[in-house]
Amino acid sequence: MTAGQPINRISDLTAMHKSLLSIAALLLVTLFAGCGPKSQKSRPDTIVVAVSADFDHLNPLLIQMSLAREVCTMIYPQLVKPSFDEKSGAISYQPNAAERWEFSPDGRNVTFHLNSKAVWEDGKPLTSKDFSFSYRLYADPNVASSRQDYLYDLLLKPDGSVDFDKAVETPDDKTLVLHFNKPMAENIVLDHFNDLMPVAEHLFRDIKPQQIRQQAATLPIMGAGPFKVKEWQRQSKLVLESNPTSVLPRPAASPALTFMVVPEYTTRLAMLKSGQIDALVSAGGINPKDAAELAKSNPEIAIIPVADRYFDSVVWLNIDGEAWRNGKKIKPNRFFGDRRVRQAMTYAIDRQAIIDGFMGPKHATIVNTTLSPAYTSIIDTSLPAYAYNPDKALALLKEAGWTPGPDGILQKNGQKFSFELAAPTGNPRRNYAATIIQQNLRKIGIDCRLRFDESLMFNKNQNEYRYDAALSGLAAETLPFQLVIWGSDFEKKPFNSSAFQNAELDRVVARLTGPLPQTEQAKLWKEYQQILANEQPRTFLYYYDELEGFNKRVENVNLSLLATLGNMYEWKVGKKK
Repeated sequence: MTAGQPINRISDLTAMHKSLLSIAALLLVTLFAGCGPKSQKSRPDTIVVAVSADFDHLNPLLIQMSLAREVCTMIYPQLVKPSFDEKSGAISYQPNAAERWEFSPDGRNVTFHLNSKAVWEDGKPLTSKDFSFSYRLYADPNVASSRQDYLYDLLLKPDGSVDFDKAVETPDDKTLVLHFNKPMAENIVLDHFNDLMPVAEHLFRDIKPQQIRQQAATLPIMGAGPFKVKEWQRQSKLVLESNPTSVLPRPAASPALTFMVVPEYTTRLAMLKSGQIDALVSAGGINPKDAAELAKSNPEIAIIPVADRYFDSVVWLNIDGEAWRNGKKIKPNRFFGDRRVRQAMTYAIDRQAIIDGFMGPKHATIVNTTLSPAYTSIIDTSLPAYAYNPDKALALLKEAGWTPGPDGILQKNGQKFSFELAAPTGNPRRNYAATIIQQNLRKIGIDCRLRFDESLMFNKNQNEYRYDAALSGLAAETLPFQLVIWGSDFEKKPFNSSAFQNAELDRVVARLTGPLPQTEQAKLWKEYQQILANEQPRTFLYYYDELEGFNKRVENVNLSLLATLGNMYEWKVGKKK
């Protein structure tokens, strides 16, 4: 099974493109308005989910977008299945491709015993060699995986590269042994290596690593999970169907599930109301201000909150992006290379006004680090609040050398404080936040121009450090994931989109990957938060509730902190009573 040919990517949303999208959206609403029951009858067993943007990739080696990762977990094998206990806040791991596993007492080795019945879609067995082969691809710089950093906990060669011959053993087809260069905490290993979903060696062995990203649109998409890909029309729809041979953990309950790409939020909402789609997820879900009216007008729709999983932030590029692209030189960003300026930006932004004006105070929590409020036992409540304070912002900017020019715009050494703030299209929450931020900064003499790019182009530009500032976010739900966001070797840390470097934070992160007493862990997590709060590599805005909307004809929906699509293989259309 191969992905279809993609349409050309959009470099800029021109006025014509916006107009065409609006016309298409109006046609969809007009065509399907009032036809909900008829639309559902035409697809009695198929679930249709609307998303704001297409998936960046459906190959686990290449994915970066969180929703694309979640879809890949439904297609490709994962070693284990994570489970979140909302009462205790603990994450446990259940068998999946690995039936069982054992760690050595010193935390330097782990052995996974694979499910003997697991097979790829073409019937060939899933083996330990698929994992070993895929790990080499993840680590290959030509592939440039966003998860390559996970492999550097394995045994290394003197030159710092992974010594795969010694680090990964496959004594037989169903046994996978990993050897680490230091003692590792079990939850770190299970979280990180679970994310390294394998591709089928027999399909990829003849594809050179340097061709994988170049040929992304035509790579085979074949997994062993509960779903398989039937059709992928880029920028339009992705059709999944149940994989009858899957034992990871079983074939999907729904015979078919379609993701429909609908960029405009108002169109997605109208389609949910009319019954053309069964679910509206991601990109902020349902606007909280629409939720109350929706509950009254459409009682057949369930609104399910996902709390403390997603955060928004303004990423301040710490380096000169052009200097990095042209020779990998590290020079401070002319605006945001100074910590005082970054702190000033946070004081200058009225985060509570954004919350009150869009989500409402019940649906968001202001934060000053990447850490989710769900982890109450380690949250440092002594951190500075960075409450809205334009005067404090101006004082810090003056200290950093920025003073008002003749036109009222701050300047330093002839350089005006004028920059673009980029954000992805199709996300009304971020669009609203961008407008408030622009107004806040204008009040203190900063010229902030807004730029909105299509999601795939937005991610590409961020990865290439083309934005001085970007309104971006992450699904940073697990503590192990926190440890891969930051790192001074930012080229190997794609989630460190601010290119933030801090040796002390590197030390803390390295310590937290090992097995530690709980008291020592708590102390290090406090240090982690204190460094981020002081340095403000991003202005951390808030963790927010994403309100997902589901037609009640879809049964067995169970959303959690870990994943919106976590149990998608159990979703099904219920029988009418």
